[in-house]
Amino acid sequence: MSFSRWILIAALISLPACGRAESTCLNGLPDTLRAAVEQDTWKIVQYNDLSQADQRVWMNNHPTDCTGVAAGNFSPRAKQSFIVALIQRDGQNILLEKVDLVYLKKNQPIVDSAIASLAVATPYVVWKLNKGRYLGIDGTKASIPRNSFVFEKLVGPASQYYYQGDRLRSFVLSR
Repeated sequence: MSFSRWILIAALISLPACGRAESTCLNGLPDTLRAAVEQDTWKIVQYNDLSQADQRVWMNNHPTDCTGVAAGNFSPRAKQSFIVALIQRDGQNILLEKVDLVYLKKNQPIVDSAIASLAVATPYVVWKLNKGRYLGIDGTKASIPRNSFVFEKLVGPASQYYYQGDRLRSFVLSR
């Protein structure tokens, strides 16, 4: 097979990944919950919000996940919930980021703050971990009965968060 055919095949294989990165990725987040969190100029973190270095790391490590939305059973208050990372530029062009837990209760959107807003240089991402036993780099051990989530600066620190009852707990995965 000629070299040009190999290039064509490689280009065709990469199209699905490129298409996924270009579109809005919401991981099944219902419109009512999206409207509840995207207020006051807050917007859900998307692949295109990441730096080029972070985009490469994301596509290598999480090719089928969304950068700003993780779906799962995170909270004891709802079987289906979403962890949503949101960014906003303040008046002085400082990038702020926060993470919300959102779910429906009696068909009404409920938004709980998981991580309060903080200034970041570039957006962090969120992704889901399944229930299980985990160990932090500081020796913290956790047996987690439901999904948990990671809030991560892709080329930097990461922490794992989980709900123990109604209380959000965390430990450091990397620095």
